[in-house]
Amino acid sequence: MLSRIPLRPRTVVALGLAGVVVVIVALGKLLGDPSPPVTSSVQPTIAAPSAVDPHEGDDGLVQLDPTPSPMKAKNGPQAISVATKFAQQWIKHDRSAAAWLDSLRPHCTEALVAELDGVDPAGVPADRITGAARMEALADSFVEVVIPIDAGLLRLRLVASQGRWLVDGVDWERV
Repeated sequence: MLSRIPLRPRTVVALGLAGVVVVIVALGKLLGDPSPPVTSSVQPTIAAPSAVDPHEGDDGLVQLDPTPSPMKAKNGPQAISVATKFAQQWIKHDRSAAAWLDSLRPHCTEALVAELDGVDPAGVPADRITGAARMEALADSFVEVVIPIDAGLLRLRLVASQGRWLVDGVDWERV
């Protein structure tokens, strides 16, 4: 009866491979580990910590003194005052570029004066200050003062230079 079924070489190979797979799976079931893997819900035990002499020094976490905050220091209000004076002059853009820059000069670093040299004050995006200045970023010699203006927020970076605060960077963002 098998001789009457026409078998092609591909069919013979496929049937042979299927037979090999069946034999391998059957042998694996017969000869394999009869017990299924067991998962444990028991927590592993943790060794008790070793005893430490409470009178010995602590070699754990080091407590660092926080950096003094200029907001709490004597000169924190001075930084806000300088920033406010700078902002009051910065928004007065109805004058020549030289007069505008000269009014900013006492409140900013030489680096910022060089950056602002040649700036047309007509491009200043604000006409008035709309709220109180506040500090956001704090460090010993670096603060950022944010001043609400009618065009958004004026962000002034101030550095402490020789005992006084000076504006070293100007940025603003729309809100």
